[in-house]
Amino acid sequence: MSQQKKKPTKAKLASKLKKQGIPIPKSASVDDMQHRLDHWLPGDGYVVRLLRGTSRYGHHPVSLLSSKKETYWIPNSAMAHDMIESRILLVMDRTPEPSQDTIFFDVPSDYSERYGDGSHN
Repeated sequence: MSQQKKKPTKAKLASKLKKQGIPIPKSASVDDMQHRLDHWLPGDGYVVRLLRGTSRYGHHPVSLLSSKKETYWIPNSAMAHDMIESRILLVMDRTPEPSQDTIFFDVPSDYSERYGDGSHN
């Protein structure tokens, strides 16, 4: 008889997020919390702005950002580190959560398939 793996509960996921210093999403859905555990790292996110166009960087995560005029907030993650290392972004600040004048840009759920291992697990 095979045992089915139990799906984590909201309470357990919230506890893990708190323990790691990752903010709990406003939706508080199990999927959103699991996504953050899989892709986000502890620590403040990045307030960034593109320094130049991204059309030459088709298979790089920085190509996901579309406008040099916008200010983005990206959670601390492997994706953020990959983008910042490209030197195409200007890091303006580090904050625990996005402000109202920034565009929240989360790690795509298929990031690791599209750009290599984007998780920290």
